[in-house]
Amino acid sequence: MTDTLIALGRPDKLDAKGWDINFRQLLTPKRGAYPYNFIRDQLQESLDLKFACLFYTIKEYRMGSEGALVGIFKNKSNPTLLANPKDQWFDFQGSRSLTYCDAFLFLRKLAYDENDNLSGTSFVVFDLENKFFGFVDFDATSIYYSPIKVAGTVYKFNLDTPDELSRIDLPNRHGQTFDLARLNFYSFDKLDRISDLYFDEKKNAC
Repeated sequence: MTDTLIALGRPDKLDAKGWDINFRQLLTPKRGAYPYNFIRDQLQESLDLKFACLFYTIKEYRMGSEGALVGIFKNKSNPTLLANPKDQWFDFQGSRSLTYCDAFLFLRKLAYDENDNLSGTSFVVFDLENKFFGFVDFDATSIYYSPIKVAGTVYKFNLDTPDELSRIDLPNRHGQTFDLARLNFYSFDKLDRISDLYFDEKKNAC
């Protein structure tokens, strides 16, 4: 989905939920031209209203599957841009596109490589207070799960749509735990390299 990037501008028909965002901080391919001519945008805020994630230039990249660019903000009264990964596309599943927990944000990252062993749709964990991010490796079935906090830094996967998984010959990871303290975390200044860093981690794990 790589293309020349330009300033976003205020999206049409966006419910910004009271976040007075400077949209021109965000980068997007040119909208209104193929393949970016049937796009939309959606903002989802945390329950405590401390953070918001704008999914923008949402487009269907495969039948029934959508991807989006993201801008992550804090401070509703005076929004500050925390993260806007350049040309990094995330999975979009409507209201199930993200999980907020404490100061962590979980998004699913689309990452495709010619080497199938490196491809995946991992959960990217954004530490919004300390401005770090890391990966919880997963295959394309991550779209059927959401992370739930167990205690401390330990989380588990909850299978949200078991009927969908029953049609696929892949392991059921419902209830499997992972510990954020065991992840490799990277500074937000490396956000534009999310896919490359994910591939590097998978190569090193082989």
